[in-house]
Amino acid sequence: MAHLEPARLVELALGTSTLSEDTNALRHISTCRSCREQLQRMTRVVVLARSVDAADLPFAPLGRVWQRITQELSQSTESTQQPPGE
Repeated sequence: MAHLEPARLVELALGTSTLSEDTNALRHISTCRSCREQLQRMTRVVVLARSVDAADLPFAPLGRVWQRITQELSQSTESTQQPPGE
């Protein structure tokens, strides 16, 4: 049997495939180190993603951060638009 497609490994990691589909794939995984390691990595990602709390999610920077970025970009743009020697 050829190596399992990445999409198939994702289905196994997510647990969204049917038992009849799993049988051949799991048989292959039991004998194929490469596919087994890929499945283990994908399963770790799934487990970690499912354990994320709201506090773990990124948040937008404060308004003063954007103001500072805008200010520095404006200064940078102004200095590059002036001809040399002015």
